[in-house]
Amino acid sequence: MKLLQMSLAGGVMILVITVIRALAIERLPKKTFLALWAAALARLLAPVSLPSALSIYSLLARRAPAAAEWTAVPALPALPAETGAAAAAAAQQTASAPAAQPPVWTIVWAVGVAVCAVVFAVAYGRCCREFRASFPVENDVIRRWLQSHPLRRTIAIRQSGRISSPLTFGVLRPVILMPKKTDWTDETALRYVLEHEFVHIQRFDVLSKLLLIAAICVHWFNPLVWAAFILAGKDMEMSCDEAVVRELGEDIRADYSASLLSLATGRRIV
Repeated sequence: MKLLQMSLAGGVMILVITVIRALAIERLPKKTFLALWAAALARLLAPVSLPSALSIYSLLARRAPAAAEWTAVPALPALPAETGAAAAAAAQQTASAPAAQPPVWTIVWAVGVAVCAVVFAVAYGRCCREFRASFPVENDVIRRWLQSHPLRRTIAIRQSGRISSPLTFGVLRPVILMPKKTDWTDETALRYVLEHEFVHIQRFDVLSKLLLIAAICVHWFNPLVWAAFILAGKDMEMSCDEAVVRELGEDIRADYSASLLSLATGRRIV
C-alpha cells in the first residue's frame, strides 16, 4: 500500500476514534481507547492491509468495468524482421538510459522525515543528559515498595532537580524519576505516584510512545497523526489512573487525584 493511502486510511481511523472518544470518554474504560489507538497505529505503520469486504478500495474495485473479461484481444500482425530488430534496439537503449530522478514529493517527504527525526533525537538527548544528572533514592519507603512490586526487569527509583513531575523511562531497565521536591515522608501520596508509574512500566508505554513518534516522523504531513499523538498520550495517562484506582479502591479517588495534581505541573509530552 502506498504511503498516501496508508496516511488516508489512518486519518479516517483517527477521526472515527476521536468522535467515539468525545462521545464516550466517560462511559467506556480508558483501556478501550488504547486498543483503538493501537489499531490506528498499525494502520499507519504497517505497509500491508488485510483484504476486507468493507474496504473502500474493494468497493471501488467492484465498480470497475470488467470489460477485459469479455473482450477478445485482436491478434497483432507479424512484424518484418527489420522492424523487430529496430524495436529491440530501441528497447535496449531505453533500458540502458539513466534512471529517472525521484519526484519532488518524495524528496520533500524525505526531508520532513529527517527533520522530525532530528528534532525528536535532540529532545531525547536532552532528556538523557537530565537523567544522567539524577541520583538514586534509598530509604525504607522505597525499599518496601520495591519488595512489594517484583518484576523481571529491575526497577530503579532516582531523583532529579531538573524535572517538576514524575516520569518513567527505559525499557529493559526501567527507571522511575522523581522530582527533587518529592516529600518522602508522605507515604500515601508517594504510593499513589509510584503505582501510577508502575502501570506505565508494566504496559511498556515507553515503546508505545516510540511507535507514536515513528508514526509522526513517517506521516509528518498529516495533522491528524499529530492529534492522535497528543490524544493517545492523554488516554495513556488516564488509563493508568483508572488501573490504580481499580487496584486500590474507589475510596482513594479524591486523595489520588490530589496527589497526582500536586506533582503534575510541567509534565512534558515527550
